[in-house]
Amino acid sequence: MRKIILAALSVLFMISGCVSNKDSNNAKSPVNTLVFVHGAHLTSNAWSFVATLLEKDGYNTIAVNLPGREQSINPNSITLDVSSQALCDAIKNVTAPITFIAHSQGGAIVNNALSICPTKNIKNIIYVAAVAPVHNDKPFALLNSSDEENYFKGVSFDEESGWMIISDRDSFVSVFTNSISNEIRTLVLSQAVNEPAITGDGVVSYDAAYFSKINKFYIYTKKDKIISLKSQKTIAEKIGLKGHVIIDTGHLPMISSPLKLASQIKTFLT
Repeated sequence: MRKIILAALSVLFMISGCVSNKDSNNAKSPVNTLVFVHGAHLTSNAWSFVATLLEKDGYNTIAVNLPGREQSINPNSITLDVSSQALCDAIKNVTAPITFIAHSQGGAIVNNALSICPTKNIKNIIYVAAVAPVHNDKPFALLNSSDEENYFKGVSFDEESGWMIISDRDSFVSVFTNSISNEIRTLVLSQAVNEPAITGDGVVSYDAAYFSKINKFYIYTKKDKIISLKSQKTIAEKIGLKGHVIIDTGHLPMISSPLKLASQIKTFLT
């Protein structure tokens, strides 16, 4: 898989343009550890492109692979709390200030982890086309009917097993990314996995006072069909943003436009 990712990254560099030496040489020494949290139907590999770019600029990165990526596991055991605990375990030895970069359902896992992680060195959360449920809300409470309809074009709930199954691969890739590049569409499908349904059915819990002290940023994805721009703005209105930006992509900018996304992330880290 890593060979596929590295090969695809070289293709994406050609599609999106090259990182200038000037940008790399002038990057400030970061004080934060960047912790990437993937969304539903993905693995930590989804962040490989962006993490590689930011590592070249001197940032320390951790891409967390959340539980439930293996089809041999019982999906009904992968609750929201279990996923959040796994995230906490991944950062337990990090002493530097932490910046979470959360995509899609990863926003709910990050927010819920604030009540589980013993650490108090979480300084920033950058949400990328993400849900960001407040205390006592469910992860997808603020999505609209069109978002749900688009999601179920490519995914079906298997009640017997507890998996959200990718049942129509062509429809799945069409709603998850707006890219017409065959390389990118193939890459999305090569990384896509079934998702434990129970994870998205949890209730988020955290200390509101602690949450208010964390710097929160949002990267809106203009052409998103899974969490529409309208839904993203409704979500963001509830969490008190310090900054935001809109990029002209679908739901998976970390795969379709990694250079653009990495550049926007850096603007929140300076």
